Amino acid sequence: MQNRNNDKNKLAAARAAEAVDKTLYNALRSVFIDEAFCAQALTRALKGLTNVRSHPFVTSAFYGVLDNNVRLDKIISGLCEKTPDKNTSVVLKMGLFYCLYADMPDYAAVNRIVELAKHVGAYGGFVNAVLKRSMKYEPAFDSALEKFSYETSIPQWLCKTVIADYGESRARSILGAELPQKTHIRPVKGKMTDSDFKAAAKGGMFTEYGCYCDRATLDNFMPGSVAVQSISSIRAVNAYINGVPRGNVLDLCAAPGGKSVYLSELGEYKITACDIYAHKLDLMRGYAKKHGAKISVALNDATKRNPAFVDAFDLVIADCPCSGTGTLKTKPDILLKRKPSDIAELCAVQTAILDAAAEYPKKNGVLCYSTCSILCDENERIGEKFLRAHKNFEKLDSLKLLPDTDNCDGFYIERFVRSE
Repeated sequence: MQNRNNDKNKLAAARAAEAVDKTLYNALRSVFIDEAFCAQALTRALKGLTNVRSHPFVTSAFYGVLDNNVRLDKIISGLCEKTPDKNTSVVLKMGLFYCLYADMPDYAAVNRIVELAKHVGAYGGFVNAVLKRSMKYEPAFDSALEKFSYETSIPQWLCKTVIADYGESRARSILGAELPQKTHIRPVKGKMTDSDFKAAAKGGMFTEYGCYCDRATLDNFMPGSVAVQSISSIRAVNAYINGVPRGNVLDLCAAPGGKSVYLSELGEYKITACDIYAHKLDLMRGYAKKHGAKISVALNDATKRNPAFVDAFDLVIADCPCSGTGTLKTKPDILLKRKPSDIAELCAVQTAILDAAAEYPKKNGVLCYSTCSILCDENERIGEKFLRAHKNFEKLDSLKLLPDTDNCDGFYIERFVRSE
């Protein structure tokens, strides 16, 4: 009888492990092959995993593979004579992560991944051989930059740029910073008191604006009473309005609307939130309605001069499209989509947006430029270029948030005041 129970327990454990591995594979496949955004891919995959107690492991392993992707690619290239197909690469990355970083014996990790390979169209024998060779593998590097890239698991082109901006020691600190892998939420003013928020979010990691928590914690709150918003985004909005307690506000690149909605809670502002895509206006309307925010939305191409906006605003916010290099720790899939040539193209867009936005503040009005980038080309140098081209503006102040010192995503804000 006892042996029969042991066999049942082993079978149940094997099936649970198989479900976890398939869920993780589905999430990673969506990112690496289907080019889905990581948050959406993970959310969809977890819906199929009924054992919610396994969700934290899948989440941790999912982001672990993405965080170590450059390192895993280097190991795979060193162990394989030919580049494996994309599907096999996903399986190998899972196996390497299990062997190198997960808290499980090597034999168990290999057995699980070989079994997974059989079910997802990868060659189990090849996967088995590569994983076993990986246990004694020591990578070789052609340059100090390649070694730096491997150690930080950041592409060489980006490492080179960040080192040029900050120096090697600080670049390593910024790129190696660890941030909470949980969701940051804040109470919505008028919908929830701070005391009620703290009671409902019990067990969360509290911050000056809210707390980090598991997604499941959101079920403790009434719809619309809390907002999902990063610390860097909240700090940015508070920086925007410093010295501007009220007035007409134009948010030029507002979708999905989080900053505009939060701004509406902080003072007497009449807010116009814009985007170039009509479907995003609907998203912003829905988000504002959910949280009881009063904002107007408008279809607008921020790179083009809009005569209706000229000399009309006390505060203009240009939170521009950027490389997203400040959010690598929370959105690691960015590194799969970015390439070196993107930076110059983005800088051109940022410059065009600022040039158009320069006509929108009233005299003594404030123009805010911001990005979620850590690169000086997209930040300080854009501000310097703007001031050279627009003599009727003066720099008011700037704020740079970096992961290693500010415990949040990287973010840059520079404010200009129109003097005449």
